[in-house]
Amino acid sequence: MVVAAGHGGRRRRAWRWAMRAAASAVVWTAVVQLASIAGLWRPRVLADCGGGGGAATGLAALAGEDRVAARLSPPALVPRRIYKSNGYLLVTCNGGLNQMRAGICDMVTIARYLNLTLVVPELDKRSFWADSSEFGDIFDVSHFINSLRDELMIVKELPMKLKLKTKRRLYSMPPVSWSNETYYLKRVLRLARKHKVIHFNKTDARLANNGLPVKLQRLRCRVNFEALRFTPQIEALGRKLISTLQKSGQFVVLHLRYEMDMLSFSGCTHGCSDEETEELTRMRFVCNDLHY
Repeated sequence: MVVAAGHGGRRRRAWRWAMRAAASAVVWTAVVQLASIAGLWRPRVLADCGGGGGAATGLAALAGEDRVAARLSPPALVPRRIYKSNGYLLVTCNGGLNQMRAGICDMVTIARYLNLTLVVPELDKRSFWADSSEFGDIFDVSHFINSLRDELMIVKELPMKLKLKTKRRLYSMPPVSWSNETYYLKRVLRLARKHKVIHFNKTDARLANNGLPVKLQRLRCRVNFEALRFTPQIEALGRKLISTLQKSGQFVVLHLRYEMDMLSFSGCTHGCSDEETEELTRMRFVCNDLHY
Protein backbone atom coordinates (compact mmCIF):
# COMPACT_ATOMS: atom_id res chain seq x y z
CA MET A 1 0.00 0.00 0.00
CA VAL A 2 2.83 2.38 0.82
CA VAL A 3 4.50 1.59 -2.48
CA ALA A 4 1.24 2.18 -4.38
CA ALA A 5 0.77 5.52 -2.64
CA GLY A 6 4.31 6.49 -3.57
CA HIS A 7 3.66 5.72 -7.20
CA GLY A 8 0.43 7.73 -7.06
CA GLY A 9 2.28 10.70 -5.56
CA ARG A 10 4.89 10.59 -8.31
CA ARG A 11 2.17 10.46 -10.95
CA ARG A 12 0.43 13.48 -9.43
CA ARG A 13 3.72 15.42 -9.29
CA ALA A 14 4.46 14.50 -12.93
CA TRP A 15 0.97 15.63 -13.97
CA ARG A 16 1.36 18.97 -12.16
CA TRP A 17 4.77 19.47 -13.79
CA ALA A 18 3.32 18.73 -17.24
CA MET A 19 0.49 21.25 -16.71
CA ARG A 20 2.94 23.92 -15.56
CA ALA A 21 5.15 23.25 -18.56
CA ALA A 22 2.19 23.58 -20.93
CA ALA A 23 1.11 26.86 -19.33
CA SER A 24 4.66 28.20 -19.49
CA ALA A 25 4.87 27.32 -23.18
CA VAL A 26 1.75 29.35 -23.95
CA VAL A 27 2.90 32.36 -21.91
CA TRP A 28 6.42 32.43 -23.34
CA THR A 29 5.07 32.05 -26.87
CA ALA A 30 2.95 35.12 -26.15
CA VAL A 31 6.00 36.98 -24.82
CA VAL A 32 8.00 36.16 -27.95
CA GLN A 33 5.19 37.35 -30.20
CA LEU A 34 4.57 40.54 -28.22
CA ALA A 35 8.27 41.32 -28.17
CA SER A 36 8.50 40.83 -31.92
CA ILE A 37 5.47 43.05 -32.51
CA ALA A 38 7.05 45.76 -30.40
CA GLY A 39 10.16 45.72 -32.53
CA LEU A 40 12.31 44.33 -29.71
CA TRP A 41 12.89 41.11 -31.63
CA ARG A 42 12.01 40.96 -35.29
CA PRO A 43 14.05 38.80 -37.67
CA ARG A 44 14.25 40.08 -41.19
CA VAL A 45 12.56 36.98 -42.56
CA LEU A 46 9.45 37.71 -40.50
CA ALA A 47 9.39 41.45 -41.16
CA ASP A 48 6.57 43.09 -43.11
CA CYS A 49 4.43 39.96 -43.37
CA GLY A 50 1.21 41.85 -42.94
CA GLY A 51 1.44 42.61 -39.22
CA GLY A 52 1.53 46.40 -39.42
CA GLY A 53 -1.65 46.91 -37.42
CA GLY A 54 -0.44 44.56 -34.68
CA ALA A 55 2.89 46.40 -34.50
CA ALA A 56 1.18 49.73 -33.91
CA THR A 57 -0.95 48.21 -31.16
CA GLY A 58 2.04 46.58 -29.45
CA LEU A 59 4.11 49.77 -29.52
CA ALA A 60 1.23 51.80 -28.11
CA ALA A 61 0.79 49.32 -25.26
CA LEU A 62 4.48 49.32 -24.38
CA ALA A 63 4.50 53.13 -24.51
CA GLY A 64 2.00 53.08 -21.67
CA GLU A 65 -1.21 53.90 -23.51
CA ASP A 66 -4.43 52.42 -22.16
CA ARG A 67 -5.42 49.43 -24.31
CA VAL A 68 -8.28 48.59 -21.97
CA ALA A 69 -10.09 51.76 -23.03
CA ALA A 70 -9.40 50.92 -26.68
CA ARG A 71 -11.05 47.51 -26.26
CA LEU A 72 -14.23 49.09 -24.90
CA SER A 73 -14.99 50.46 -28.37
CA PRO A 74 -14.67 47.53 -30.83
CA PRO A 75 -12.72 48.22 -34.03
CA ALA A 76 -14.59 48.78 -37.27
CA LEU A 77 -15.28 45.49 -39.02
CA VAL A 78 -13.70 44.84 -42.38
CA PRO A 79 -16.28 44.45 -45.19
CA ARG A 80 -17.75 40.95 -45.35
CA ARG A 81 -16.87 38.95 -48.44
CA ILE A 82 -20.04 37.77 -50.18
CA TYR A 83 -19.79 34.34 -51.80
CA LYS A 84 -21.65 31.06 -52.08
CA SER A 85 -20.21 28.54 -49.65
CA ASN A 86 -19.36 25.11 -51.06
CA GLY A 87 -19.69 23.42 -47.66
CA TYR A 88 -18.16 23.36 -44.19
CA LEU A 89 -14.61 22.48 -43.16
CA LEU A 90 -14.01 20.97 -39.72
CA VAL A 91 -10.38 20.62 -38.62
CA THR A 92 -8.71 18.87 -35.71
CA CYS A 93 -5.21 20.25 -35.23
CA ASN A 94 -2.34 17.99 -34.21
CA GLY A 95 1.18 18.48 -32.93
CA GLY A 96 2.55 21.09 -30.53
CA LEU A 97 1.25 24.64 -30.25
CA ASN A 98 3.50 26.01 -32.99
CA GLN A 99 2.64 23.15 -35.34
CA MET A 100 -1.06 23.65 -34.68
CA ARG A 101 -0.71 27.37 -35.34
CA ALA A 102 0.97 26.69 -38.69
CA GLY A 103 -1.75 24.16 -39.50
CA ILE A 104 -4.48 26.72 -38.77
CA CYS A 105 -2.84 29.14 -41.22
CA ASP A 106 -2.99 26.41 -43.87
CA MET A 107 -6.60 25.51 -43.07
CA VAL A 108 -7.79 29.13 -43.38
CA THR A 109 -6.00 29.38 -46.72
CA ILE A 110 -7.54 26.14 -48.01
CA ALA A 111 -11.04 27.16 -46.89
CA ARG A 112 -10.63 30.54 -48.60
CA TYR A 113 -9.37 28.96 -51.82
CA LEU A 114 -12.25 26.47 -52.00
CA ASN A 115 -14.96 28.88 -50.76
CA LEU A 116 -15.67 26.71 -47.73
CA THR A 117 -17.05 27.89 -44.40
CA LEU A 118 -14.47 27.17 -41.69
CA VAL A 119 -15.54 26.05 -38.23
CA VAL A 120 -13.26 27.36 -35.45
CA PRO A 121 -10.50 24.71 -35.22
CA GLU A 122 -10.28 22.11 -32.48
CA LEU A 123 -6.90 21.89 -30.77
CA ASP A 124 -5.10 18.61 -30.14
CA LYS A 125 -5.81 17.11 -26.73
CA ARG A 126 -4.47 13.59 -27.05
CA SER A 127 -1.13 13.34 -28.84
CA PHE A 128 1.92 15.59 -28.48
CA TRP A 129 0.23 18.67 -27.01
CA ALA A 130 -1.87 16.67 -24.50
CA ASP A 131 -3.50 19.81 -23.08
CA SER A 132 -7.17 20.40 -22.32
CA SER A 133 -7.21 23.97 -23.69
CA GLU A 134 -9.75 24.91 -26.33
CA PHE A 135 -9.06 27.34 -29.17
CA GLY A 136 -10.82 30.09 -27.21
CA ASP A 137 -8.63 29.48 -24.14
CA ILE A 138 -5.55 30.54 -26.10
CA PHE A 139 -6.71 32.68 -29.02
CA ASP A 140 -9.21 35.55 -29.28
CA VAL A 141 -12.07 33.85 -31.15
CA SER A 142 -14.04 37.00 -32.01
CA HIS A 143 -10.94 38.69 -33.39
CA PHE A 144 -10.07 35.57 -35.41
CA ILE A 145 -13.53 35.52 -37.01
CA ASN A 146 -13.96 39.26 -37.56
CA SER A 147 -10.46 40.02 -38.81
CA LEU A 148 -10.91 37.58 -41.71
CA ARG A 149 -14.46 38.56 -42.70
CA ASP A 150 -13.25 39.93 -46.03
CA GLU A 151 -11.63 36.59 -46.93
CA LEU A 152 -13.94 33.81 -45.73
CA MET A 153 -16.75 32.92 -43.36
CA ILE A 154 -15.75 31.41 -40.01
CA VAL A 155 -18.35 30.09 -37.56
CA LYS A 156 -18.04 28.82 -34.00
CA GLU A 157 -20.02 25.64 -34.71
CA LEU A 158 -22.01 23.85 -37.37
CA PRO A 159 -25.71 24.65 -37.88
CA MET A 160 -27.86 22.31 -35.79
CA LYS A 161 -29.14 20.35 -38.80
CA LEU A 162 -25.62 19.54 -39.97
CA LYS A 163 -24.44 18.92 -36.43
CA LEU A 164 -27.05 16.18 -36.01
CA LYS A 165 -26.15 14.74 -39.41
CA THR A 166 -22.42 14.57 -38.62
CA LYS A 167 -23.15 12.76 -35.34
CA ARG A 168 -24.51 9.90 -37.41
CA ARG A 169 -21.92 10.05 -40.14
CA LEU A 170 -18.99 12.38 -40.76
CA TYR A 171 -16.62 12.18 -43.71
CA SER A 172 -13.19 12.42 -42.11
CA MET A 173 -9.79 12.31 -43.80
CA PRO A 174 -6.19 13.49 -43.43
CA PRO A 175 -5.17 15.83 -46.27
CA VAL A 176 -2.25 14.52 -48.31
CA SER A 177 0.82 16.28 -47.01
CA TRP A 178 2.97 18.46 -49.28
CA SER A 179 0.08 18.97 -51.73
CA ASN A 180 -0.40 22.16 -53.71
CA GLU A 181 -3.62 24.04 -54.47
CA THR A 182 -4.49 21.75 -57.41
CA TYR A 183 -4.96 18.76 -55.08
CA TYR A 184 -7.46 20.67 -52.95
CA LEU A 185 -9.30 22.06 -55.96
CA LYS A 186 -9.69 18.73 -57.77
CA ARG A 187 -9.93 16.29 -54.86
CA VAL A 188 -11.11 18.02 -51.70
CA LEU A 189 -13.61 20.44 -53.24
CA ARG A 190 -15.49 17.58 -54.89
CA LEU A 191 -15.74 15.75 -51.54
CA ALA A 192 -16.87 18.89 -49.71
CA ARG A 193 -19.67 19.50 -52.22
CA LYS A 194 -20.75 15.87 -51.99
CA HIS A 195 -20.77 15.53 -48.19
CA LYS A 196 -21.56 19.19 -47.26
CA VAL A 197 -19.21 18.80 -44.28
CA ILE A 198 -15.66 17.50 -44.50
CA HIS A 199 -13.39 16.87 -41.53
CA PHE A 200 -9.59 17.05 -41.63
CA ASN A 201 -8.42 14.88 -38.73
CA LYS A 202 -4.87 16.20 -39.11
CA THR A 203 -3.60 19.67 -40.00
CA ASP A 204 0.10 19.05 -40.61
CA ALA A 205 -0.71 19.32 -44.32
CA ARG A 206 2.38 21.44 -44.95
CA LEU A 207 0.60 23.15 -47.81
CA ALA A 208 3.36 23.34 -50.40
CA ASN A 209 4.65 26.90 -50.58
CA ASN A 210 6.95 26.36 -53.51
CA GLY A 211 5.08 27.98 -56.39
CA LEU A 212 1.92 28.69 -54.37
CA PRO A 213 0.15 31.87 -55.60
CA VAL A 214 1.33 35.01 -53.82
CA LYS A 215 -2.23 35.84 -52.73
CA LEU A 216 -2.49 32.58 -50.78
CA GLN A 217 0.95 33.06 -49.23
CA ARG A 218 -0.04 36.54 -48.07
CA LEU A 219 -3.20 35.14 -46.47
CA ARG A 220 -1.17 32.60 -44.51
CA CYS A 221 1.04 35.39 -43.18
CA ARG A 222 -2.00 37.49 -42.34
CA VAL A 223 -3.53 34.66 -40.32
CA ASN A 224 -0.26 34.05 -38.47
CA PHE A 225 0.61 37.65 -37.63
CA GLU A 226 -2.80 39.33 -37.43
CA ALA A 227 -5.76 36.96 -37.05
CA LEU A 228 -4.29 34.59 -34.46
CA ARG A 229 -4.15 36.97 -31.51
CA PHE A 230 -3.81 35.64 -27.97
CA THR A 231 -6.59 36.18 -25.44
CA PRO A 232 -6.48 39.48 -23.49
CA GLN A 233 -5.43 37.58 -20.35
CA ILE A 234 -2.40 36.00 -22.03
CA GLU A 235 -1.47 39.27 -23.75
CA ALA A 236 -1.72 41.15 -20.43
CA LEU A 237 0.57 38.63 -18.72
CA GLY A 238 3.01 38.79 -21.64
CA ARG A 239 3.11 42.61 -21.50
CA LYS A 240 3.66 42.45 -17.74
CA LEU A 241 6.64 40.13 -18.22
CA ILE A 242 8.08 42.38 -20.94
CA SER A 243 7.62 45.46 -18.77
CA THR A 244 9.39 43.75 -15.88
CA LEU A 245 12.28 42.76 -18.14
CA GLN A 246 12.53 46.26 -19.61
CA LYS A 247 12.90 47.80 -16.17
CA SER A 248 15.97 45.62 -15.66
CA GLY A 249 17.61 46.95 -18.83
CA GLN A 250 18.21 45.31 -22.18
CA PHE A 251 17.13 41.71 -22.67
CA VAL A 252 16.87 39.00 -25.29
CA VAL A 253 13.80 36.81 -25.83
CA LEU A 254 14.93 33.29 -26.72
CA HIS A 255 12.68 30.52 -27.98
CA LEU A 256 14.52 27.32 -27.11
CA ARG A 257 12.54 25.28 -29.62
CA TYR A 258 12.54 27.72 -32.54
CA GLU A 259 13.33 25.07 -35.13
CA MET A 260 13.98 25.65 -38.78
CA ASP A 261 10.72 24.03 -39.88
CA MET A 262 8.77 26.72 -37.99
CA LEU A 263 10.46 29.32 -40.17
CA SER A 264 10.69 27.46 -43.45
CA PHE A 265 7.02 26.42 -43.56
CA SER A 266 5.66 29.85 -42.61
CA GLY A 267 5.62 30.79 -46.30
CA CYS A 268 6.48 34.37 -45.36
CA THR A 269 9.39 35.53 -47.50
CA HIS A 270 8.37 39.14 -48.14
CA GLY A 271 11.41 41.35 -47.65
CA CYS A 272 13.87 38.48 -48.16
CA SER A 273 16.59 38.59 -50.76
CA ASP A 274 16.64 36.00 -53.55
CA GLU A 275 19.36 34.12 -51.69
CA GLU A 276 17.35 34.03 -48.46
CA THR A 277 14.23 32.85 -50.31
CA GLU A 278 16.22 30.03 -51.93
CA GLU A 279 17.63 29.07 -48.53
CA LEU A 280 14.11 28.81 -47.06
CA THR A 281 13.08 26.64 -50.02
CA ARG A 282 15.99 24.27 -49.34
CA MET A 283 15.08 24.19 -45.65
CA ARG A 284 11.54 23.12 -46.47
CA PHE A 285 12.75 20.07 -48.39
CA VAL A 286 15.21 19.17 -45.61
CA CYS A 287 12.48 19.47 -42.95
CA ASN A 288 10.11 17.44 -45.08
CA ASP A 289 12.64 14.61 -45.33
CA LEU A 290 13.20 14.71 -41.56
CA HIS A 291 9.49 14.53 -40.73
CA TYR A 292 8.45 12.03 -43.36
